[in-house]
Amino acid sequence: MHIKAKYQYTHFLYPFVIENGKYPYFIESILKKTNEWSLLVHQYKSDEESYDFFLPYMRKFLFPTLFWNKNYIKKLKNSGIFRKSLELSKLSSITFKYNMSRIKKGSITDYDNKIINFDISDIKIICFEGGICFIDFKAQIDEKNELIDFNKILDFNYYFRNLTPRLKSNAINRIVENSKAINIPKFIKDITYEYESKSLDKMYYDKMFTYSYVCVDGWENSSDFEQMKNDFYKFQYVMHSKSSAIFNKNCDKLEDNTYSRWNYSMFGFSKESGVVFVSDKERYNITRMPYNFEKRYLYMVLISLYQRISLINFSQDIMKQDKTAIRGLKNKLTQFTNSSWFGQITNSEHGMDIWKIWQKSFDLPELYDEVHREYIEYYDYVVSNNQSRISTILMLFYIVNITFSGIQMLTNIIDIENMQIYVIIAMIFCALAYPLYLLLSWMKHKMETKF
Repeated sequence: MHIKAKYQYTHFLYPFVIENGKYPYFIESILKKTNEWSLLVHQYKSDEESYDFFLPYMRKFLFPTLFWNKNYIKKLKNSGIFRKSLELSKLSSITFKYNMSRIKKGSITDYDNKIINFDISDIKIICFEGGICFIDFKAQIDEKNELIDFNKILDFNYYFRNLTPRLKSNAINRIVENSKAINIPKFIKDITYEYESKSLDKMYYDKMFTYSYVCVDGWENSSDFEQMKNDFYKFQYVMHSKSSAIFNKNCDKLEDNTYSRWNYSMFGFSKESGVVFVSDKERYNITRMPYNFEKRYLYMVLISLYQRISLINFSQDIMKQDKTAIRGLKNKLTQFTNSSWFGQITNSEHGMDIWKIWQKSFDLPELYDEVHREYIEYYDYVVSNNQSRISTILMLFYIVNITFSGIQMLTNIIDIENMQIYVIIAMIFCALAYPLYLLLSWMKHKMETKF
């Protein structure tokens, strides 16, 4: 079935992790670009419905600036730029908004090398505590016709998500170079290059995460969707229009990653995308759904991505086997569990259904349990080694003590005037044994770290 769309937009999310210790400096670099970026201070009256959708502790986590009073805002505004960046780096979440007057429309070629014109209507940088950040591009196809060919949407999403500095592919060559074009990879690199952690490169995505809404024409009954189903799966798994993939409709995994609460709407979930496919037959789909999908449900994706990346980072830190980091890992994991691991985020049943599916799609419960298991095993290993070392030290002191006692007995039995020198040597050895052990352990650790 040849599908036409009446309306569409896509959020392309580029995740990156700031190098340890550089997060305040990254914020400072954004604050310095006053002509390009501005800090978004959330105002309750501007969007009460979105803020009230989340439970109170979730509002504090997602929108901490919502709770700033006028005096604090004034004080922060008058602070020095680095002082301001330090304060902002302590927040659970911050958002910077790009000055869109600086952005012009762009073009990219589709699978058949036909030009797709697009418009980027919004760009944000969203950062969570610990320096896990996302660049969010909201883009839509700029089409003169009333209806948009669905194949064009598939190709647009497929190629645009490849426009990252991490991925070297022919997608870069599909940018149509002209005075109106925006070079997305260069735009990203200019923001992240000095601050993005290189050791975590390709840790999660080479490509951007796609979060896409489309309202299609001609979906009048349930049988229509059955004919569209294979194209929907291409949309869900971000495939190009010429893909020959034919999905097995009886596959349980496919059904597990979709959700439909109302007629004429279908949500799709995967580790690389989140989509909603709706019909204009239901008025809600063209009035409230685009707003809710973007203003409410998008934050569920951001939280889930943040949690997944955080847990993967913890797992990597544990794998480094740096025994001196055990306390730091414990503090980070405890803080993450207390402040960033959420079960309930909203009172909305529909919202909770979507949240639970995202948790499942990203394997977050399993990943959380795995990280905790790795940490406990690592902790037990470190403690076991420390106990072994303590036992060795105690045994050493025991041997020294026995030796010292033996020397004392000899001095009592054998009247040797010079025997006192041996007692002094034994006492010195006893006193220096443990500090010498610590020094050798430190030197060994430095050598292991170096090589």
